[in-house]
Formats: sequence, C-alpha cells, structure tokens
Amino acid sequence: MKQLLIFSGTTEGHLLCRFLSSHGIPAHVYVATAYGEAVMEKMPGITIHTGRLSYTEMAQQMHENCVVVDATHPYASEVTENIKSACAASGAQYLRLVRPAQSSDGVHIVPDTAAAVQWLCQTPSKVLLTTGSKELDAYTAIPDYQQRLYPRVLPTAEVLQKCAALGFPGASILAMQGPFSHEMNVALLHKTGASILVTKDTGKSGGFAEKLSAAREVGVQVLMIARPQSEEGFTLEEMQQKLLAEFDVQKPPRFPLFVSLLGKKVVIIGAGAIAARRIGVLQKFGADIHVIAPEISQNIDLSKIHYQARSFQPEDIDGAFLVIAATNDRNVNHEIAALCKQHEIPVSVADCAEESTFYFPAICEGSGLIAGLVSDGSDHHAVSRTAKKIREILE
Repeated sequence: MKQLLIFSGTTEGHLLCRFLSSHGIPAHVYVATAYGEAVMEKMPGITIHTGRLSYTEMAQQMHENCVVVDATHPYASEVTENIKSACAASGAQYLRLVRPAQSSDGVHIVPDTAAAVQWLCQTPSKVLLTTGSKELDAYTAIPDYQQRLYPRVLPTAEVLQKCAALGFPGASILAMQGPFSHEMNVALLHKTGASILVTKDTGKSGGFAEKLSAAREVGVQVLMIARPQSEEGFTLEEMQQKLLAEFDVQKPPRFPLFVSLLGKKVVIIGAGAIAARRIGVLQKFGADIHVIAPEISQNIDLSKIHYQARSFQPEDIDGAFLVIAATNDRNVNHEIAALCKQHEIPVSVADCAEESTFYFPAICEGSGLIAGLVSDGSDHHAVSRTAKKIREILE
C-alpha cells in the first residue's frame, strides 16, 4: 500500500497537510520541534511526529512504496540532502515542495551568513535581524553586537535561553511569532532605530514582500542572504494536483450557483487590495457590505459600506449570508474559516482555497448575460486569461 510521508517546516507544508486532510489522503508528518507541532492543528488522517531525524532514522521510516514530500525550509539544505539520500537508499519517491523566490530589486545580496556578518562588520549601524535563531551565534562576531543587533526570534524558552547565553540583552530581543505585516515591520524598524534589515529570501509565505515594502517606506538598507541552491520541484498548487493523481483521488468540480445578494449581509474581514476588489464586485449585486479592519484601503468608498476600524472578533460573522476572509494574517483567516464552518456560513478565504467553502469568481457581464469563472486550482492565471476572452465576446 502506498504511504505518504511529509517532512514539514514551512507554511506551505502546513497548508498541504490541510489540503490532504480535506481530501481524505492520510499522511505521516515529521516536524523538527515542539513549536512546529504546536502550530499544526489536529487534522483527520494527519499523524504528527516530533523531533529531528538523522539520515539513518529517515531511511528507517521509508520503503519503496513511499511517496516522500520535502516541505522543509529553503535554507535547510542539510536536511534536504538527508531526505534525498534516504529516499535513494530506500527506493522511495522524492518530491520537493518549493517556495518561489520573489523579486529583490534594490536589495544587497550575499551568499551566506558568514558573508552577511563580514558585511555588517564594516558598518556601525543598528540592525533588525529577521533570520531566526539557528545561526545567531555567527553574528556575535560583529563589533558591539549587543548594542547594534535586534534579533527577531520565536518566543520559545529554548530560543530565549540561547539569545541570553549569546549575550543579547533582553531589551534587544524581539520575541514574537509571525506572520508579520507591513505595518508591524515598519513599527519595529522605527522602534529599534535600525538602518539595516537582514533577511533571507523567504518568499511570499515567509513575509519577504512585507519586509521589503517596510524597509522601502522607512528608508533602510535590505541585506539578503541568498538561498543555498537553486531548486526544482513543485509549487503548493502543483504538489496538490500531483498528490491527487498519485493517490488516485478524484476531485469533483464545484457547482456554479447564482443567488440574489440584494440586501444580504456580506462580511469582509480585511480592507486591503483584495478586499477592495471584492467590495467593488459585490456592490454591483446589491449586497449589504460590512467591513472590519484596523485600516482601510484608499480605494474603498466608505459611503457605500458599513466600516468598523478594529480587529476581527468572532461575533462579527453573526447573521452573515457570506463571509470573506482577506486579512494579511494567516492565523486570523484560518480562525474565520473555522468559525464559518462551525456556523455553516459560506466563506471565501483569500490566502487558502482549501479552507474556502465557496470560490469568489471572476465576473463577466454584457448583452444581458452574466458568467462567473473559477479555476480547479491548477492554473489561476487561466481564469484571468479566459475571463478576458469572455468579456470581449459579451461586449
């Protein structure tokens, strides 16, 4: 019988587990730390194993009927090599889940941590260090590091003890759990007075774009440590389709249902670019739109919606006909999805299709006709291309 093993350590790995659980595909998931286990909620069919495994221990878990997904961090090169070697020795199929890199214009790039330390030794500036705690000891070679460096690390006892043992004063340790928004990064840059932000190429789900935009707004230099190697593999969506095929799971398409939204309460949590687009569409269909977000995009017309400037609260979904979760916080979006499922309220989750109980379609109108278009999850770009063609026909 074919067995699925996942070595996880990323947001994509977590999302893949949710997808597999929702499609009835069981998997054994290996995470290195107790923190990695804590952020993985209980999911039917998903068995979590905690602790770092050696090459030998990995190979002992594998056999020739195993499909192994490497969803570890892009910078965990040693772990990836061990997984590859264990697969080769056992005859297991190896699949790499990759995190696409993002544009890094205006960023100073160095090949590794040692080069970053050498570069920082040449400047007396304060530094916001967002590369985690694993290689934090290397940065103690920087002159006056206790006064200059502000490491942002996970708020676990083990990590805090390591920071203290390395000589970092408590006031300099930024112990917090992500994801981190643009606004949070801006606030930390102002708080620390840093003129340099050190990061890795963590991609979209790792918050790289939010770091870069914050640095540009504040006017600080970004120093990026390059990925150890260029990898080939599958994106999250590609991996989902690959595993559906591997385990012969047939996913029926969603049925298109056209309903009246006239006067119906639609709750949108979040008020950024995605929410603004959703609001613009929903207003055409007469929805009673309620928006909850601490801040709101300038593109949203406040005169046509009910807006509350605050964070989400569970009671916000009461009486809703539809809910759209479009915050920049994965944990909040997940909470909204879970609450809506509990209360049987249809929800669209902007950053996780698997948690959505309905898909928000691309709308095509003209000649008294209306069409809604969604993807099966394999090619979201196909939606925009096809919608453009349909709109041209309907004009």
